[in-house]
Amino acid sequence: MTTQEVDTLPRLSECETIIERGLSTFVEVGNALLEIRDSRLYRESHATFEDYCKERWGMDRRRANKFIQAADVVIGLMQAGPHVAQLPSNERQAVELAAIEPPLRASVWERALETAPEGKVTAAHVREVAREFVRTETPAPVYRHVSDDSYEWYTPTEYIEAARRVMGGIDLDPASCASANEVVCASAFYSLEDDGLTREWRGRVYLNPPYSYPAVEQFCQRLVEEYNAGKVKQAIVLVNNSTDSAWFHDLARACGAFCLTRGRVRYWGPNSAQARQGQAFFYLGPARAAFMREFSAFGIVVEVANVN
Repeated sequence: MTTQEVDTLPRLSECETIIERGLSTFVEVGNALLEIRDSRLYRESHATFEDYCKERWGMDRRRANKFIQAADVVIGLMQAGPHVAQLPSNERQAVELAAIEPPLRASVWERALETAPEGKVTAAHVREVAREFVRTETPAPVYRHVSDDSYEWYTPTEYIEAARRVMGGIDLDPASCASANEVVCASAFYSLEDDGLTREWRGRVYLNPPYSYPAVEQFCQRLVEEYNAGKVKQAIVLVNNSTDSAWFHDLARACGAFCLTRGRVRYWGPNSAQARQGQAFFYLGPARAAFMREFSAFGIVVEVANVN
């Protein structure tokens, strides 16, 4: 055992003590899970965060992510100021606000409190209030970064061909559909109905994740974990260039190089159109030189020196 591993053991124990207190402390549980995941404390005993949650706590990845999302929502409401009269009392209420852009969450929550039947705020009521708020109060959907259906933006052929040349093939596209796979030609793909976050990831992966939050974060985190665990051998990811996002920085730390596109990608499919912001391609794997050579045709390629 290394000195670094010894140093992390006390903090891992402290985080686990918080989780053992149960659901009544869901904000603390979410923060503890977040620290275990992002600081990779789970690697003391498990290869992936998903394995850790399943074997240590009997919860799947989606359940753990809900705790993390709920904690983030509550902390944001607390920071919104004293005008938030009451905070969510359980993670089910809070997680319904996670898909709302952070600046709007306090307004949606206050409306849910004001309109709750007989003063009982249920998760279902919060969900309905959030949907109505988005429909009537915002000029554009806040659930999506790119479109109303982020699964329906397919990668153009020239990028897929470059990805295939870099990796030598594509074994899995975990966020796809039959139409998109006519171009990607992955040996296997997971559709929206399959829920790729619950399936096995292996080999050479091409990922064009849904751009809605929190799905984009969940898919990117899953990829980094599976790559670090050695299950994913190579990967190329297409995402918005959201350089201020935690998931963007996680990809940057894990990758060997990334490409900032010159101009915006013009996706194809039912929602065929040019994206509303710039994109970035990330490469994870040993063929860094090949990625830099192939993707330099699409924009500036940045080599990452401190690969984790």
